[in-house]
Amino acid sequence: MTTVSPTKRQKALLWTFFFVSIGFFLYMISGILLPFIAGILVAYLLNPLATRIEFFKIPRALITILLILMFFAAIGSVLFFAIPLLKKELLILAEHLPDYGERIYQTLFPIIQKVSQYIEIKDLSHLKETAKSYLGDMLSWGLKLVAGLLTNSLALANLLSLVILTPVVAFYLLRDWPHIIEILNHLLPREHAKTIRQQVNLINKTLAGYIRGQATVCLILATLYSIGFLLTGLDFAITIGFVTGCLAFIPYFGFLIGAMAAFGVAFAQFDSWTSIGTVGLVLLIGQLLEGNVLTPKLVGDRIGLHPVWIIFSLLAGGVLFGFWGLLVAMPIAATLGVLVRFIIDQYLKSPYYKGLSSKSKIK
Repeated sequence: MTTVSPTKRQKALLWTFFFVSIGFFLYMISGILLPFIAGILVAYLLNPLATRIEFFKIPRALITILLILMFFAAIGSVLFFAIPLLKKELLILAEHLPDYGERIYQTLFPIIQKVSQYIEIKDLSHLKETAKSYLGDMLSWGLKLVAGLLTNSLALANLLSLVILTPVVAFYLLRDWPHIIEILNHLLPREHAKTIRQQVNLINKTLAGYIRGQATVCLILATLYSIGFLLTGLDFAITIGFVTGCLAFIPYFGFLIGAMAAFGVAFAQFDSWTSIGTVGLVLLIGQLLEGNVLTPKLVGDRIGLHPVWIIFSLLAGGVLFGFWGLLVAMPIAATLGVLVRFIIDQYLKSPYYKGLSSKSKIK
């Protein structure tokens, strides 16, 4: 019995249908994907270490148990010490927020007076009251948000599923990672298996290098910013420094958020422009170190994307998927970057770019 090989057009339609179906399915169940995505990420990060330990003839299941326990114990320890500190400082911030609003207004009042000479401001006292009311609204909104998260059964269910399911998913994936890779490798179409493996290895190398390097950069920056803000005498120095450093994994936007928080507290706390300037100096030093030393040395040009595309990726991720979109924007952009470069390379080698070869031209 003879079999008819599918044409290239049929193959393209089949693969398109397959990926569209997978994408639609994932979109439909997106509400329950978070613990599974987190588990996959944990297993992906721990797999290289598990593979190295496995070299010493230690059973993979035992390695998996130890690594999962150590990883989540470390995360739990950090949260155990960090959450009470953050809670304490946030409560203090909530108490002082009205006073901060008043002091920010007093600090900026001379600037507002100068601006009022060029732009008509009919009632500065009304502006003052409006600003204070906005600060009150912000505090009220924040408290309502926290209360809503605590009382929202869906939010609690998602949190519990994240805490309970993620270690379970990570354990099974890490234990069976070599077997899963073997199965996926066996399912690859034989005609393109070598090319697919090459691109997947390149994506893996890009993502692994970027994640490890960026995590190290964030840790160093969080330490430097915290120490720098402490030396300036800034209130909530550790919290602001830690958040500013950790948000460095979101290029441009992470630093902008941290700088706004630091300058907001500085304007509220300090009466002297010199003190405010020292806070700005800490942020400037941190940016210079990140851009000229840390990122080039630890991350390098692993993503290979133009800054404009990085900004576009972050905006697109934020618009489409909110905060989680910002988290995954860079890994997805890095993956797409590898695939796009491969497609362009194939296009440049194809007849679509070069035209008909001399052998196929009509004489």
